[in-house]
Amino acid sequence: MFWWLAACGGGGAERPAGLTVEEVRGHLPADLPDGASWAEDLRAALVAAGEVPDVSAVCQVVAIVEQESTWQADPPVAGLGKVVTAQVDVRLAKLGPLEGAVRAQVLDVRGEGRASTFAERLGTVRTEREVDLLFQEIVDHQRSRAPALATAVELVFPTLEERLNPIETAGSMQVSVAWAQALGRAEELEPAEVRDLLYTREGGLRYGTARLFLHDAAYDAPLYRFADYNAGVYSSRNAAVQERLSRLTGLEVDPDGDLLTWTDRGRPARTQNGQTMTAARAWRDARHPELDDDTLADDLAREKTAEFEETGTWRLLWADDTAALGHAPAYARVPDVALDSPKLSGAKTTAWFAKNVDRRYQDCLRRR
Repeated sequence: MFWWLAACGGGGAERPAGLTVEEVRGHLPADLPDGASWAEDLRAALVAAGEVPDVSAVCQVVAIVEQESTWQADPPVAGLGKVVTAQVDVRLAKLGPLEGAVRAQVLDVRGEGRASTFAERLGTVRTEREVDLLFQEIVDHQRSRAPALATAVELVFPTLEERLNPIETAGSMQVSVAWAQALGRAEELEPAEVRDLLYTREGGLRYGTARLFLHDAAYDAPLYRFADYNAGVYSSRNAAVQERLSRLTGLEVDPDGDLLTWTDRGRPARTQNGQTMTAARAWRDARHPELDDDTLADDLAREKTAEFEETGTWRLLWADDTAALGHAPAYARVPDVALDSPKLSGAKTTAWFAKNVDRRYQDCLRRR
């Protein structure tokens, strides 16, 4: 039994309410190969995430899978070799004077018994799993051929394979690798182990389903959860907060779902002079001077949690907008975010993603 299935019970445990595996199968495409196994793993992923596997929950997962991979645990990506090579070049360029030495050590060499260099092989990969396996081979080769140099490089660039690996989403639900690895740390899994799990049917569904449901938001339609899946947890809720600030202050605030500017390490940036904070301060100064700068910043820093809705900033902003409108404001709106991914062709947005997934969700609801 896979580790994440422990939550599903066993040994006589009471079956959670919801659809049976056979009923789940009825909401999957009729011609799906190995559909019974997909249904079993999908149901188990919902239970592991604490969700009752009812029709709505099942179809939300189905819709994400169909949008992101069309039922492939390791979907091929057109032109992936060129995409990967370009992304690796960008990452290496950030090393500055060390770029040449790292490139020569990591890419411009041949693995044992290979006619092509690692760089040449990167140009021919077809799936994300092939990219990950190649990076693992690169690291293993580096360690076996020049242990001292490998150790030195790793001291300067810890988890080198993670830093250079351009694959940021993976699996049948194309879940964020970094997000899945953060979840995996709670289970004492190494980053490479999580990547490996993402390319299995079970692991891709488990992490993707957790990503979809593990944040508690009072959305009245799955559309907003689909948008959050793409743009980040609570993005739809936070975009509505930005809309409130703009309405109350008359200032322009792009409803992108990020109330603060965040560093690569997931911490609020020291300097916060963006549109949202500027509007928040203007609202505070005009209506609630009792909210000092530290309190305002601390409250907004909870934007990626359910607890944000327990803060004074949330309650006062909600009350002010309710009074201005004469009725309660919208809890959520789809954020305006332009998608920037080397895997996508053409201009795409979070709204485009959410609407496409919602269409697939509605199709799934009609299956029996």
